[in-house]
Amino acid sequence: MDTRLLTTFLAVLRTGGMTAAAAELGFVQSTVTAHVQALERLAGTPLLDRRPGGVSPTRAGSLLAEHARGVLDLQERMLAEVGAAATEPSGPVRVRAPESVCAYWLAPLLPRLRARLPDVTLSLFPADTRTALTALADRRADLALVLDPSPDPSGADLVDLGARPLSLVGAAATALPRDRPPAPAELAATGVLLLEEGCSYSDELAALVKAADPAADPPRFGGVETAKRCAAAGLGVTLLPTVTVADELAAGALVELPLPAGLSRHHLWLAEPASRWRSPAVHAVRTALIDSIRAGTPGPTPRA
Repeated sequence: MDTRLLTTFLAVLRTGGMTAAAAELGFVQSTVTAHVQALERLAGTPLLDRRPGGVSPTRAGSLLAEHARGVLDLQERMLAEVGAAATEPSGPVRVRAPESVCAYWLAPLLPRLRARLPDVTLSLFPADTRTALTALADRRADLALVLDPSPDPSGADLVDLGARPLSLVGAAATALPRDRPPAPAELAATGVLLLEEGCSYSDELAALVKAADPAADPPRFGGVETAKRCAAAGLGVTLLPTVTVADELAAGALVELPLPAGLSRHHLWLAEPASRWRSPAVHAVRTALIDSIRAGTPGPTPRA
């Protein structure tokens, strides 16, 4: 069997349609349709229920999908082991993580990681917790880092990399008190600047403000840098990982305010598939991430 048929079939289930799967895989739609039809001929039974709103697996299709994931995992393992003529880990490793983690924890690590593992190609994709864990389950990521109080991933194991402090920051001229935590009503009146939905600490802050003022509709921003600059310009306050605002606080561009009551303690977690085989490259990157982040260093020491 051509395992590309299985890859295409899983993409159709993941995206919910032939057109979306074709776009994800870089195929024309007719190729995706042909792959599914070939697989149905091999199976001797329909694998998809086709409806105007999309497709869903039949009972046979669900069973096939379960086996397909195992077959593709075995194929990945086979190719990695056969191709590993050298002892050094090699190949691609895909990591999903929040923007702040990519920029402030992982970016400083990459040069030393590259020196340590020159044959490993590490790709970083910004993603909130939900998106990162979904990508992990759908085989579109090998590892995920999430910043969350206590994520509940399905089919993934978690490694706790430690608590990560958050800072509520605003312009130096903010009228909010600095000697006590601001009340949610004060935050609502001042205005809060949130990151995209799915960011756990932004969503918690939004819930606090909404409870105090149901009419409040705080704006959402696409990234940390935009939120910081808008806060410095006096448009409101924002809640961000402390590491992302350290320079602005030191320079006086932003001031730190006491955290409001009701916010959870956030940890950085490494998530990995519970049952999927890890290539030597994935295992090496996993070890480097855990050791480096826990130690607070930018990465593994290069070899001499």
